[in-house]
Amino acid sequence: MRLTQGAFSYLPDLTNEQNLGQLKFICSKGWACS
Repeated sequence: MRLTQGAFSYLPDLTNEQNLGQLKFICSKGWACS
């Protein structure tokens, strides 16, 4: 996922594994993700 705006735009791109880890964490907390 590429962030091109905002406070985190300077960070390197996330890998697919990192994206999946973020999604699992969000879902485990019951937070909304879109």
